[in-house]
Order: sequence, then structure tokens, then C-alpha cells
Amino acid sequence: MRRAAWVCLPFAAAVAACRYLFPYEGFALFLLCCCVAFAAGLLFSDRRRTMIFLAAAGLALGCARCWVQQRFTVLPAEALAGESAEITARATDYPDVYDGSAYLTVRITSPGIPSVKCRLISYVSGELDDFRPGDQLRGEVRFSSALVRSGQEIDTYTSQGIFLRAVCTDVPEHAGRWKLAFLYLPRELCRRVILACRQTFPEDASAFMTALLTGDKTDLYKDGGAYYTLGEAGLAHVVAVSGMHLTCLLGFLYLLLGRSRTSGILGIGLLLFFAAMTGFTPSVVRAALMHGLLIAAPLFRREEDPLTSLSLALFLILLANPMAIAGASLQLSFGAMAGIHLVSVRMVRSLWERMSRWKISSGKLARPALVFAAGAFSVGIGAQVFTAPLAAVHFGYVSVVSPVSGVLCLWMISALFVGGYAAVGLTALVPGAGLLAGKILAWGVRYVFMTAELLRLFPCEAVYVSNPVFAVWLAFVYAVFLLTWLWSRKGRPFRVIVPLCLSLITLWSSAILVRLSWQDELEITALDVGQGESVVLTCGPRAVLVDCGGSYLARDAGETAVQYLKGRQRRHLDALILSHLHADHVNGAARVLTQMDVDTLYLPRQKDEYGYLPEILSAARSAGTRVEFVDDNLLLRAGDMEITLWAPLLSGEENENCLTVMAQQGDFQALITGDNPSSAEVLLSLFYELPDTEVLVVGHHGSASSTCEILLREIRPDVALISVGKNNSYGHPSPQVLDRLEKYGISVHRTDLEGAVTVRSGEGA
Repeated sequence: MRRAAWVCLPFAAAVAACRYLFPYEGFALFLLCCCVAFAAGLLFSDRRRTMIFLAAAGLALGCARCWVQQRFTVLPAEALAGESAEITARATDYPDVYDGSAYLTVRITSPGIPSVKCRLISYVSGELDDFRPGDQLRGEVRFSSALVRSGQEIDTYTSQGIFLRAVCTDVPEHAGRWKLAFLYLPRELCRRVILACRQTFPEDASAFMTALLTGDKTDLYKDGGAYYTLGEAGLAHVVAVSGMHLTCLLGFLYLLLGRSRTSGILGIGLLLFFAAMTGFTPSVVRAALMHGLLIAAPLFRREEDPLTSLSLALFLILLANPMAIAGASLQLSFGAMAGIHLVSVRMVRSLWERMSRWKISSGKLARPALVFAAGAFSVGIGAQVFTAPLAAVHFGYVSVVSPVSGVLCLWMISALFVGGYAAVGLTALVPGAGLLAGKILAWGVRYVFMTAELLRLFPCEAVYVSNPVFAVWLAFVYAVFLLTWLWSRKGRPFRVIVPLCLSLITLWSSAILVRLSWQDELEITALDVGQGESVVLTCGPRAVLVDCGGSYLARDAGETAVQYLKGRQRRHLDALILSHLHADHVNGAARVLTQMDVDTLYLPRQKDEYGYLPEILSAARSAGTRVEFVDDNLLLRAGDMEITLWAPLLSGEENENCLTVMAQQGDFQALITGDNPSSAEVLLSLFYELPDTEVLVVGHHGSASSTCEILLREIRPDVALISVGKNNSYGHPSPQVLDRLEKYGISVHRTDLEGAVTVRSGEGA
């Protein structure tokens, strides 16, 4: 490792410490400690002193860069939260449209306002549709924090260099074009490629090819469970543009021009252009910098050093934006590369040495195939070393089959990437030939998805760490591989087979233990989905999900529900019941339908004000789930669990046209009233003989308009579960509801304070 790395890695460590360990007020103390470490270097001599000086300088520089960003960017931007102003700004990308709202990233150019990137939001259809990169705009906005959303701290925006959010309070006006708008030509080309992909490839392949060629996953997210299928199979990273894509581009360039100084210079230009085209995401910037440094090294007669290149790339990204350290893209990208260089290289050499002793003729296809398989498998294992815990934290699961999926699919994905650009180019020149090429390449996409679906049949293909059992298993696997690696450090070969087999055996044993732990008693779990509601009912092998919606934070409500269920080895739902069609009760339902085996979907027949029903019904049709609209009361049986669905007692707005659910096992009952108002609760108490109820899922997230005293007197619950988001803007749960619950001596448990809450028959929460 060269001297540059002794500065770059401590710089990154200081940035991470400032982000995760020290508040802004502690930066000065940390900087003082760096200076003390620098002075301590004087006690040593020669090489050690140089290394200490370099490391201390890196630490001090990282701390100072964080202080500068916090003092001159973050704090001034945060001071604007809640303020309204007329701004001028420059669009830096095309608008994104989600759920009828448009989002546009702009750079503010107004005097007196920090010149930072801002995420502009419009809730009016079409307001931002005509803007493109380089357009200047003017309009009235209301600012909000980029550090907090739905009452929770987030890194989503700041890790991308966005330090403000703003909602349009009037229609933004076009204010001309920026004089340097030509700098956005790569983004405009990216847009043309996206449109060409939709034209070139069949419908079932265009979303994947768009994501593969440009990194834009918007269409793939809309494509039902396609992205999640790739994720569980360990292939989601292939559509996050990174090193593999750039390696393919450079390989194609060298194939045409050969390796020379000219092709090297052209290669560096190609890397820069492709990074700009895909939006300078951390993964592609890392890959471009590393490839560029590796190309430049021989041009300047310098030795190639991947680890130094990796550390220097990290240094440059964090120097531009220290808050990028919190981004999942950056962490996973650098973690994967570190694992490949530190583990995969050694592992593949060991495998090749063994294969060299096998009696396989070099002229046969078997040897190249084995060499490729050994390399792909080793890369898959190495990439998992540091990314597995990161994936567990960011996404809640770790793909177990990713090394296998890499062997089976990476060769095809590389071919699809190069062939995809060729097909798009043909479409522009000879449309008929481009469409033919697109149809041929679509079979490669189908192969990838078929492989992913087959790998999902593998027992425990993905480990969901929402269950502590699997979190412990993951820690155990790391301990086993660490001991094996330490054993190999004493001159012994690194034998991966034994720890790998031990890991799989313990994984399957853990899965069996989880299944054996299923209780024959009714269990009610209010999941933590932010400002929303999702309640899991289980009894033995049977499971029912009531509602699935909430505010989007680290993961959406559907993902939270799927991870909870799969983490407990449940892949089948007897029923998915949707009380009404508000986002905070249904916006994750389609995700559940695409990822779980659901027998029947129950929902009220009501006006779909926000347009969620078509997506839900489409997902149900694709999954073969029966759909039943509840017009009359129903009694459902799932093993020993009885579920009563009471049809809406009122008509009007969605909250008044809401199903009520009673789950029962023996003399243990749980009542879920959805968002029913007090008037509906009164009618429920009058028309039906409600039994004493052990558990009440409080109506409308604790709104004062629900959970009336008449209902509480009627059902006399022991436990109240409130599904509510942290610091929500509605003031839920209201003091009036909390007072009512306290008056009747009801034990209260809240998801905003406790996370997911579980109550079992015969037990408390």
C-alpha cells in the first residue's frame, strides 16, 4: 500500500467518525486529538514517523472538511426549513414522477440563499414535466429539511449532495437556459437511451435493460416484484451501474483499438462521459476513478495498485461531499471492491492451483468454463465479506445464493450490456434491425429472471435479519470464516469448503428451529411502518395480514411486512385484508402480493380516490390471488383462527367506508377498526354484540375522531396497540385518545416508541 493510502483511508475514517460518532460540537475536540497524534509521531523515527504523520494529516483533513461542510452548507440550509421564498434555480436532471407527484433536482441560484442542490416537489400533475437539465426556473416554494422526513432522521438526500427540499406553492416559470447547459448533454443522451430502450426491447425486458444500460431503475421498480426477485437472488447490484459496466465498455474499446496510449486516453474520456451520463452516482464514480487510475498508471510509468486506487477514489468522493459516507450505494460499492481485492484474489488463486492439477485437456471447453466459474464464485464470496452486514442494515436481508447467481448470470449480463447498447444504436440507424436485436437480447433477460426465480426455490435463499435468530446466524458465519482465515495465515491453504458447508447446515437448522417455534395460539403483531398500519395475525402455520401501508422511510410497508413474514419462515398468507384504500393502509399491498403466496385479497367496494386499486388488482391477477370485494359480513377460518369481516356501516369518504376486522381464537379476541370514525364505532357497538376484547388496534392511528368511549365501554380491551409514525404532522396519537385509554386502565403500546409490537393469547405485549 502506497503513501497516498495512508492519507486517504484515515481521511475516510475521520469522515465516518464525524458522521456517526461525534456531534458538530465535538469536531474541535476530534481535530485536537488529530493534532496530538501528529505531534506523537515525533517520538518515532524513519518510516513509522512518516506513516503517523500521514495518517494524522488524513484524520485532521477529514475532520476539517466535515466542519466546513457543516458550518457553511448544512447549517445555513437547515436554517431555511419552514421558510417560504421566491427562488431561481437550475434543473440538473429530468423530473421523476411517483404516485402523481413530480420531483426535480435543482441547484438554487438565488442571491442570499445557499447555492445548494434542492429536491423540488410538486403535487400538481404536469407542473414540472417540461423541465430538462440546464433549464432555469423561477417560483415560490416552501423549504423543508433534507435531514428529517416523517419525523425520522434520514441520509437519503444529503448522501446524494442534496441539502434542501422544497414544495412548489405556485407554478414554476421557465427562466431561460443556462449558458453552460451543454454540460448536461450526457444526461440528455441518457434520457434518449432510456426512451430508446422502451422502443427497442419487448415489454418484459425493457425495464431491466433500461436499468442495466443507464442505472435508471424507475421502470424496474414499477415492474411488480422484478427488482425484489433480483435482490433475493443476489443480482440487484447488476442494475446499479458500477465496475462491471465500465469493464465491459473498456474491454469493447480495447477490442476495437487494442491496448495503447491512445486507447488509454480515450478510455479515460469514455469513463468520464459515462459517469456523467449515469448521474455521477457513488458506485459509478468509484468505478470510473479506479479504472482511470489503473489506466493512467502505466501511461505515466507507475505501478498499478488497486487498493491505493480504491482509497484514493474514496478520498475524492468524500472530499466533494463528506455526507456521501452514509449512502448505501457508496458503502456497498467500496465494501464489495475491498472484499474482492482482499479475499477473492487469494481465493481464486487457490482454486486455480487445484484445478491445474486436474487432468483436463487445455483445448477443451471445460477448463475455460471452470476458470470462469472459479473466478465468478470467488468474486461473489469476496464481495459478500463486507457487503453482507451492510445489506442487512440497509435492506434487511442478505442473499445467500449470490455467489451461485454470479456464476450463472454475470456472463449473460455482460453480453446484455454490450449488446444492449449495440441494439439501441441500431434502432437509431436501422429501426428494423434494432428491434430484431432487442427481441433476441430479451431472451437473455428472460434467462436472468428464470435463473433468479429458480434460485429463490433454494431453501433460505435470502436471510432476513428482522428475526434475531438469523442475525445471530450471520454473526456466527463471520466468526467461522474469520477463524478459518486466521488458521490459513500460518502458512496453511485457505479452505473455504468446510466453513461454507458449516454455514449452510447451521442456516437450514436455524430455519427448521424457527418453523418449530410457531405457536398454536393467536398472535397479533403491529408492524412499525411509520405513519400507517399493517397488522400480522398468525396461529400455527396460518397467517393473515390486515392492511399494509405507511410512510416511506428506509423501506416501504410492503417490504417491512414481507421481511417480517419471511424472517419467520412464512411465505404463505391465507388472506390479505385491506380495510380501505388510503395510502397509509394499502401502498405496500402490491409488494406483498408479488412476494408472498396469498390465497385471497379482501377489500371494500369504494371509490379509489388516490389510484392504488389498479396496481393492487394487477399484482393480484399476476400472482393468481383471488379477489373478493366485501359487501356483506364474512366469517373466515384459518386453522384455529376465526376472522370476522364487518362490511362498512357508513358510506361517504373512505374512512367511513372502512372494513372492521375481529380475529378470535377461543375466548381471545383482537379488534382492528382501521380508520373508522367514532360514528361507525357507535353503530358497530349498537348493531353487533361485541365480546370483551383482549386487544384493540386503536382506530385511525390514535386520531381524536376515533376510539370513542362507547366502543371502549363495550369491548373493555386489556391492551391497545397504536400504529403511528414518529413525530408525525397529524399529532397522533391525540391526548384525548390517550386519556380515554388511561381512564379505562388499558395498557398502551405504540410502534413509534417500541417498534413492532406483538401480543399473544394468554400473554401481554
